[in-house]
Amino acid sequence: MKRRGPRFALQWRVTAALMGILLLPFVLSYALLQQVGHSAANYKANEARESVAAMEKSLDAYRDLFETTKRLHADIADRLSRRAQLIALDPKADLAAILDEEVAAQSHLRALALLREDGSVVIEAEHPLDPKQAAKLRDKVVDQPLGNGGSLRLTFTVSATLQEEYQNLNKMIEKLSYSTQIRTALPDGYRITFVVTIVLASLVVGILGIVMSRRIITRRVDALVATARRVSDGHVDARVDLPGQDEMAELGNAFNTMLDDLAQTRSQIEYLQRIGAWQDVARRLAHEIKNPLTPIQLAVQQTVSSYKGDDARFKKQLVDTGEIVEEEIEGLRRLVDTFRTLGQLPKVEKSPIDLAELVEELKLDPMFAAKLVVHPPKSPVVVRADKLLLKRVLANLVENGIHAGQEAGKDGQVEVAWGADARGESVVITVDDRGKGVSEDNRDKIFEPYVTTKATGTGLGLAIARKIAIEHGGELAVAPNRAPTGGARFEISLPLRGPDASLG
Repeated sequence: MKRRGPRFALQWRVTAALMGILLLPFVLSYALLQQVGHSAANYKANEARESVAAMEKSLDAYRDLFETTKRLHADIADRLSRRAQLIALDPKADLAAILDEEVAAQSHLRALALLREDGSVVIEAEHPLDPKQAAKLRDKVVDQPLGNGGSLRLTFTVSATLQEEYQNLNKMIEKLSYSTQIRTALPDGYRITFVVTIVLASLVVGILGIVMSRRIITRRVDALVATARRVSDGHVDARVDLPGQDEMAELGNAFNTMLDDLAQTRSQIEYLQRIGAWQDVARRLAHEIKNPLTPIQLAVQQTVSSYKGDDARFKKQLVDTGEIVEEEIEGLRRLVDTFRTLGQLPKVEKSPIDLAELVEELKLDPMFAAKLVVHPPKSPVVVRADKLLLKRVLANLVENGIHAGQEAGKDGQVEVAWGADARGESVVITVDDRGKGVSEDNRDKIFEPYVTTKATGTGLGLAIARKIAIEHGGELAVAPNRAPTGGARFEISLPLRGPDASLG
């Protein structure tokens, strides 16, 4: 049988699914980015065209401003150059008054000077620049010729940044004009990088998909399949080990729990089958042994009573023999009663039972009253069980515990406690004694018929008790560790829910 095909098929399916999951958003994102790039480029181009048109109007305004300023300066220079005092290069000309007039007219004239033909200054006047405005303004000098060979020098204040702003505006128009030619806002380098990223991511995801599907999924599925095959081949103790805290690990734990339950159920069924066989034997033995006991007892009694001789020694021997036979017959009768009990166990009939009331009834027995210590839970626990049979189980365990403690030289006290689990699905009843405990070798055999560690007894009590517990859908077992009292701890587990049916 080929077992690797499905595993690799699953690996490739997982890998293909992972790559599809990864590539789909990448491809869609790339197409969307392309579309967004074109849309953004178109929007930017339209916006750039509008901005270029507005800026070109601003450039025209700047040029008009330059021309207007030049004409204004030329007109002022021409007008002032016609004054007689200035044409005559009169050193007494009141340039300060003329300057104040022009400043008052907001002509931005800051200084005036009369120059001879050789460039020497005849007279001059000026208004100093405001220190706060000095960084924003600069001087522009205009020389206006006079008719006598001299000249009039006019100094105007103009914006220091106007020329620079004009040049910057020109550069911005050039850049925006280039933007109108762009067809996409996504550079080629970005697109190449995106495609390379997609390819590399696909390779990485492909490798990771194979490794992870093998390591996380298929290997664990193989482990589950292998364990299932081992169990089907008869290895009922096989268990799967799936480390981690994910769903596969939870599946492995559930699988192991199922195998544990199956193993326990199988063990219980096998036990019930063995007990069933012993029941058949016990019924036959009880019938075969009971019938001759009475004739034997009567014959011995008649023999003892019919001797009329005067041999005292023989008579004493005969009486002792009768007593021994009576004692052994009584032992056989007890054994027959035990056989009858094992062979005629009633069918379990469940009904709601308060465990506290059941244990209190045990304390009514004089044998148990002084030896039984009860530790009830805070909340009452009600189970569906056969009261008579469950009471028999507890009585047997308490009696065994008392005997075990007394044989160990202790007071023979037995402690009984019970409580429901957190999920409210089952209840565990514990019976702790002060005996020597149960050895590891006897822990598995102690519930088999006719196996006992007591000086007296048939070894059927624990076998009957476990059979009753199993037929209630529960279990009777010896705890792996000693009880807090120092002796053995027997645990009876019973379900709190479920149907009335049992394995029996």
